[in-house]
Amino acid sequence: MVKTTQYLRYVPGSVFGLVGTGRCVRFVTRFSQTAKYVAVPACERVLVWDIRRATKVLTLDAEVCGSVTVLEPRPSTPGSLDNTHIAVGYSDGSLAVFDLTLGQPLKFTGHRGAVSTLSWDPQGMRVASGSSDGEIVIWDVVSERGMVRLKGHKGKITRIRFLQNRNVIVSSCIDSFIKFWDIDVNHCFRTLTGHRAEVWDFVLLRNDTRLISGSSDAELRVWSLRFTDADIKTTKETIEEKSDEPSNKILHIDTQGMQSSTADQEDKVEDDASILEIVRLGSVLRSRGDRVCGLHTNDRVVVCHGKSPVMDLFVILTDEEVETKVAKRLKKTRKRAREATTVVEGHEAPQLADEIRKLPALRAANKLLGLDVFSEKMGNMKIVALHVDNSLVVYGSSLQAKENKAQIHCKETSKALSILDRPGHRTEVRAIAFTSLSDQVITASADSLKVWHRNDTQAITTVPCDYAVSLIVVPGDRHALIGTRSGCLQLFDLGAATLLENIMAHEPDEMATDTGVWSITLTHDGRGFITGGSDKMVKFWKFELVREGNESSGKRLSFIQDSRALKVADQVTCVRCSSNGKFVAVATLDLKETLYFSDTLKLCHELYGKSLPTTCMDFSTDATIIVTGSKDTSLRIYGTDFGDQRRLMKNAHQGGVTGLQFISKTHMFFSCGQDGTVKQWDADNFQKIITLQGHTGIVRCLAVCPKGAWVVSGGQDYSVRLWERTKELLILEEEREEERRKEEEEGATNAAQRPVLSGEEGAQAVRPTITSHHTEKAADMILEALMIYHEQIEAGSAAVPHQLMTYVYHTSDPLKFVLEVLRKVKSSELEEAIISLPLDRILELLVVIKGLLEHDWDVELASRILVLAARINLPQLLSSAMAAPIIHTLAHLLTQKTLQLQNLVGFNLAGLRYMKNRLELRTETQLFAEALQKVKDARRKKKKKDQAVRRVLMSI
Repeated sequence: MVKTTQYLRYVPGSVFGLVGTGRCVRFVTRFSQTAKYVAVPACERVLVWDIRRATKVLTLDAEVCGSVTVLEPRPSTPGSLDNTHIAVGYSDGSLAVFDLTLGQPLKFTGHRGAVSTLSWDPQGMRVASGSSDGEIVIWDVVSERGMVRLKGHKGKITRIRFLQNRNVIVSSCIDSFIKFWDIDVNHCFRTLTGHRAEVWDFVLLRNDTRLISGSSDAELRVWSLRFTDADIKTTKETIEEKSDEPSNKILHIDTQGMQSSTADQEDKVEDDASILEIVRLGSVLRSRGDRVCGLHTNDRVVVCHGKSPVMDLFVILTDEEVETKVAKRLKKTRKRAREATTVVEGHEAPQLADEIRKLPALRAANKLLGLDVFSEKMGNMKIVALHVDNSLVVYGSSLQAKENKAQIHCKETSKALSILDRPGHRTEVRAIAFTSLSDQVITASADSLKVWHRNDTQAITTVPCDYAVSLIVVPGDRHALIGTRSGCLQLFDLGAATLLENIMAHEPDEMATDTGVWSITLTHDGRGFITGGSDKMVKFWKFELVREGNESSGKRLSFIQDSRALKVADQVTCVRCSSNGKFVAVATLDLKETLYFSDTLKLCHELYGKSLPTTCMDFSTDATIIVTGSKDTSLRIYGTDFGDQRRLMKNAHQGGVTGLQFISKTHMFFSCGQDGTVKQWDADNFQKIITLQGHTGIVRCLAVCPKGAWVVSGGQDYSVRLWERTKELLILEEEREEERRKEEEEGATNAAQRPVLSGEEGAQAVRPTITSHHTEKAADMILEALMIYHEQIEAGSAAVPHQLMTYVYHTSDPLKFVLEVLRKVKSSELEEAIISLPLDRILELLVVIKGLLEHDWDVELASRILVLAARINLPQLLSSAMAAPIIHTLAHLLTQKTLQLQNLVGFNLAGLRYMKNRLELRTETQLFAEALQKVKDARRKKKKKDQAVRRVLMSI
């Protein structure tokens, strides 16, 4: 293989301009500060914002290719308010658990689709994840491994929640079912089938005795849950107090809070032999009829939102409030009965309207991606909402607020307590450019123009503007010129953040549906610029200095139109000027590009051959090559001397090419497209060099700095990404091999290609992990270690230690060398690595495990590997005569060593409990002493106060 030195690798750099992008937002408690920090997804990262100071305090990056789809903070430990960890799910099916104090991730891979929901158990030891492949995986965070994969749903899992008092999880799916899973036996023991459409979300309330589910209509269905067996963790008295069922009438609470009775027999849940009884209590009506996008609760308030900006709020009343409400209703009923001379029973069961009260709905400023709720003292609450326009807003409400009919139809936006929108654009980035020194990046969108510092990625200047579709930086780096969708040219002074000129440059046609100044390019000398727009004109402009007001005031920059103009056959989509000033290239909607001589504007060449219009093009620095990109996904390389097409590169970007630019003084260029990638190409040998991935959505624009050290891109996901050139050499053959490996790995994630072990076919509970390139590397490490171990044992005492043993693992013992290799394998990848081993290597591994157990080296790891190897290869081991002796020896040895380890752990646990009791007694004594001191201080203060009052009275 011949190494080339002409290509240097570009790697991802800074990502800025983001507030939040995913459909999830959560309050995070840090340093005992509640309702201050918010965690939001931002493409492939998680950002933790301080919403009071509007600053970013933490960035979590697991270096995963997919974007963040869901996140869930770990419940706080007893005696602390802080969330120490946060679980994050990605679109590539991986899962990461971050330590918020250190920022280090713990990665898991177990899904073939995007992770759609996450849930922690009440103790914070396990995480359940559901994905779009319809499977649920439970992960043990402490031992860093997967526990089980649950299969039963058909479709995307929309929500998973753990029950508080039982080892049970509840899951909902778009197949309209809600399933209850017993984790002790890994089996679904109850399925709720009362929905007619997809179940998008649900919440559990009142000590897991109430379930509220949201579907694709305006109803929130309320269900009563009650376990009938005696093995419940709470006391019988608590269950009897908290399971008073409302009447079995189907009740609806409408938007005014009134209840109505219906007799829909289809909504009743038929009883079966399950230990769980489910009764439908009624429905709560939302303000809108769109589908539910999210249901969130803090056990006191339930917040629901759909595709509209409206947030519906419901209060879950306490037992005392329910009793008070029932007593008031019963009192009114008795009064009416006395007037009607009828008899009323003395006791009435609570109804649904007695448990849930509707609060006034809040209206956000824009459509919602996600929200979270936090209750404060004095009956107040905060709701943080992530909008689709890349902004984060905190709204406030009160539990005592009452709704009236006028508020229901009110379209006024609710008052926000705080708004976080400065770090980015409100709309997608449409144009981007570097300054001449490459120290600043200028971006433009439909609402504003921003200047960013490249090193610290902070917005220096923000100027409101019209809908920008093209952008150039005026020589001198003090001004920027944009072309708008309305056909205007706007000139901005970046230092003063002011608009200097706003001139109608290309008058839009009355019959045209798409208008604007689609392209701006500087002339070769930098003294003017050329524009092309929807009026079928190419216009030439010159910069000039003008004086405003009196003669004493200074001059400012402006521009005037040149006398020259070029009329073309159709709307201009792109215009470029060569660096030597010889050619002007114009692309139009009639599927052709035309090269003109810039001095005479006479026709030079016409370039044909496209099936869709050209969207972008650029000249090389020496003006010998022009490259065009069009909506037909192709790149075309032309020579400017004869106008001949040198190469057609099909399928360069799926969906179409949106932008391209040459690296200065080279024939290499970058392109971007609707497939969300940025690619580097060589126009001399017509090869793709590298593909840069990171954007989620369409990449609208890109820019290359004058020296080619950085490339910046922006697009539909609101992010601005820097790509930095390194000194690492890039070899095309290795790059193509890496791309083929990734394609094979993506294809291997299909269910048909996933290896199925004995007992897994048709079962509800299967192994949690899947094969990836990480597990393949782990299997190769184990195979290499076993091979070295076998060679060292055969050589005996005359063996020379292997170089890996001596220089990497620093040991001369082959058995200890294999142990160190096994320790380096991640716990989450160990099972798949053992599955990949052949049977002869499994027998060698059993011999190694026997030696580890005899030496008492890492008994826990050896026991786990032995159980995995025996369970996975059980049919082959039973039929192998060579495996029988070692299996019998290991059976006796494993029992003995695990019993010793169990006794050791039990002894240490008893000692820790004894120390805990001693500390608790000491703490109680200290608390008693502190309380006694407080009483003495209070008495002393009271005595001084009484003496002061007496002196005042005596003086009077």
